[in-house]
Amino acid sequence: MNKYVSLGVFTGFWVIFGIVGFFVAKRFKEVTIIRCCVLLSAVCCWLLWLVTFLMQLNPLIGPRAKQVVIYGIMTYWKNSYIHDKNDP
Repeated sequence: MNKYVSLGVFTGFWVIFGIVGFFVAKRFKEVTIIRCCVLLSAVCCWLLWLVTFLMQLNPLIGPRAKQVVIYGIMTYWKNSYIHDKNDP
């Protein structure tokens, strides 16, 4: 899935959640408190998802391995480039 598509889908989901919750709150006695809770939870859930999405989009720290471990992987894995056979 493209990053812009997933960003748009989840942003749209939380916007729809907030709008529906805003209008459903009219049925209850404490309209302002329920609207505040629904909108605040929609914004907080969207921000939590956005921060997680952005952290995975461009990670600051990648996997680290020592040179001996990398050489061992290249030697023992069958799909390594140092073997005679082409990778599948």
